[in-house]
Amino acid sequence: MFEVMEEPTDVRMAEESVPQPNGDVVAVAAEAVTIVESADKIASDVAPVEVAPPANSVQEHRPFSWLEPHPIFVIALVGPDEIPFGIQKDFLCSKSSYYRKFFDENANQESIENIVKLPETPTEVFAYCQNYLYTGQVFPSLDNLPSYDVLIGVWKLGHMLGIDGLCDATLDAMIECRRITEHIPATPLLVQVWKDTPEGSSIRKLLLSWAAEYMRSSESRTEFARSLPQEVLSELVVAMSSLENSSPLDERAGSVPAVPNPAAEKRRDTEGGQEGGRPAKKQRVSEAAVNGPSPVVTQTASGRKTVTKGATASAPKATSKPGPKRRTSGAAVASQQFSTNQKLNFCADLLARMLSGPGFWTRVVGPFKDPVDPQRDGVPDYFNVIKKPMDLTTMKNKMDNKEYNDEQEFLADMNQIFANCYEYWNETDPMWGAAEKLQKSFEDKFGQMNKWISKMEGDEGH
Repeated sequence: MFEVMEEPTDVRMAEESVPQPNGDVVAVAAEAVTIVESADKIASDVAPVEVAPPANSVQEHRPFSWLEPHPIFVIALVGPDEIPFGIQKDFLCSKSSYYRKFFDENANQESIENIVKLPETPTEVFAYCQNYLYTGQVFPSLDNLPSYDVLIGVWKLGHMLGIDGLCDATLDAMIECRRITEHIPATPLLVQVWKDTPEGSSIRKLLLSWAAEYMRSSESRTEFARSLPQEVLSELVVAMSSLENSSPLDERAGSVPAVPNPAAEKRRDTEGGQEGGRPAKKQRVSEAAVNGPSPVVTQTASGRKTVTKGATASAPKATSKPGPKRRTSGAAVASQQFSTNQKLNFCADLLARMLSGPGFWTRVVGPFKDPVDPQRDGVPDYFNVIKKPMDLTTMKNKMDNKEYNDEQEFLADMNQIFANCYEYWNETDPMWGAAEKLQKSFEDKFGQMNKWISKMEGDEGH
């Protein structure tokens, strides 16, 4: 016989402890199910309703038109001196994505004038930016051709403010600047661009192509390469490799050499047999007479040199080199046709090249760049001998402050540098030879004023 085993007492007690549903609970549950099903049916019969975005979260921007009133202005306080510039708010927002977003986020501010500040932006940079906003051109005419440092600042401002088309227009202006001046930005400007612009930006690519071309054509390539930081040099090597495997630079980079022809520079440096030799010096005085009488350096019985303005050299023409003669014929346009402003613009460009140009100019102008410090330079009696000191940095400050009334005042200061050097130093001193070399180079370049201005006005083929 089989025995039926009884379940353990604790199991029976557990089963007995489970409450059994009563009728009220079942009815409530059934009613809840019915309500949910009814709600689902109602929801399926009703079209969905879109939730409206919060007020002022999205702004509709109508196309800008000068046919409509635009009474609200933005006052931009530019530079550390907070120079005020006024631009219609609607117009500014139509051009700048930065300010479009800025005023969208501050749409509740109701005022006739809105104040914004650009303390790090030079006034001149913003002025060219404003010119582009209203005219579509970075600079109004070749008489107002900005320098590379200004153009780089304009590019950075256009990138920062998101101004439509300004960066591309600035690169075109830089290419025009290179075509006219025949030089590229100096090393400090290249380094600054790498600090202030994003990797792979259009301005970096343009400057890299110019630097690569300079490295391939200049005799100063070693010195130029050593002056570059590792980051820039690494990208330059890549750019040069790309140039080796491609056709010459595209038209946008320009076809004018990035720097003056190194072979021509070498020829000018060695005119007269020896670098800086006195026979060549007599020749270059006569060669620089294109724009009127050039200063003549004469030697006194004491061995000093003096500079006489308005005289001409008497060196025989047979000793003149063919190169300078060609430059003279190329600048045959009468200087009277050019305005004082054009001539001063040439002087400003020449001075900028002397102070910032890589390689050749850097070596030549070094001793004359800054004011003489008697203690630092080891010439304690300098100011006892020299009563009218002058240097290139002082000339640059005078040019920037528009203190020169014409090119003759600029030339007088330049001649003062040479006169001071010849007055203080002896012929056997290295500074004497340095002054001769600088004077030779300066007079050669200054003699090309008419040709340079003619190129600016488009009178010559390119």
